[in-house]
Amino acid sequence: MKLKSLFIAASLLALPLCADAQGVTESKPAKPAVENPWFISGGLGLSYSTGTTGVGKLLAPAGQIAAGKYFSPILGARLAISGWRGRSASATSGQASGFFYGAATIDGLLNISQWIKPYPERPIDVSFLLGAGFNRSFEHSVSSLVVRTGLQMGLRLNNAFDFNVEATVNGVSDRWNLRDDHSFDTYMNLLVGLTYKFRSGYKCPTCISVEYAEEQAINECVNHMRARVDTVYVEKVVEVVKEVAPQKTVRGMTAHVLFGLNKTAVAKDQMPGIEAIATYLKKYPEAKASVSGYSDKATGTAAINERLANERAASVVKILKENYGIDESRLQVAAWGDSEQPFSNNDWNRVVILIAE
Repeated sequence: MKLKSLFIAASLLALPLCADAQGVTESKPAKPAVENPWFISGGLGLSYSTGTTGVGKLLAPAGQIAAGKYFSPILGARLAISGWRGRSASATSGQASGFFYGAATIDGLLNISQWIKPYPERPIDVSFLLGAGFNRSFEHSVSSLVVRTGLQMGLRLNNAFDFNVEATVNGVSDRWNLRDDHSFDTYMNLLVGLTYKFRSGYKCPTCISVEYAEEQAINECVNHMRARVDTVYVEKVVEVVKEVAPQKTVRGMTAHVLFGLNKTAVAKDQMPGIEAIATYLKKYPEAKASVSGYSDKATGTAAINERLANERAASVVKILKENYGIDESRLQVAAWGDSEQPFSNNDWNRVVILIAE
């Protein structure tokens, strides 16, 4: 029994040594990104005032700053301050003149992309906006109601910043352009700019974070050590124990397969854990294994996370069947989505846990 105790202690000491050999340093769990955070955005571009002369004469600079919040992945609202220069043309001479104006509106936002098919890490989102508010033309102190509609396309640069392109059509009083010639006036804005989402961090959605790379190295080391323990040392310990005091031996092992954000395919550096379980199952034909998929709770919706957990578990089962010839009847598959979080570190919960016994 002393030999068994010495071996277990040596195995536990080997784990940090292996992690240190790979240059992995301990890091604090990363704070999850805030779901549906408050945001502020700004943009610059062109304004076109409808009129009876050439388009070029009616173009002018425009700008906008807005602040708001998405209350769900689909619906949001913002307060927008926009304006700068408007243009007006004479119906007889075709001459155009400029004037300063400003508008304050409350805009409702509908994320069409997430509405059609929810996908938290989509690189490009398209949103529909509809709003109303107050418009002021400063040259002749003309005030009126403004109603606007348009589309906004956001390109995700990282968790905190989006690059935006926004096009809006705005309807105002006929007096807005200083001419009484229609029932109402319209002007269109095309703006490009940036949106900043508060407390969201700057992690690139398409890159593997340093923390995740460290987790992969640790996981690879743990899987490697477990495989060695199972295939080399455990049997020697069992033989010694049997010789000293024959008793029933309870065998078993556990492995973890980590996944990237919104990923369901098994990375190459995660294969050792699956191979260790497959080796164990081949060595003990009566043994069975549970394959449990999970998703982190900090990103996505419950429905999305349940799907990710199912697909992750299915990916591992497929490898066990096709690569190692493990019969599916020996595998008990479950997917817990984000209803259970086996680890305190949020990123570690994008995992499939395999337990063979």
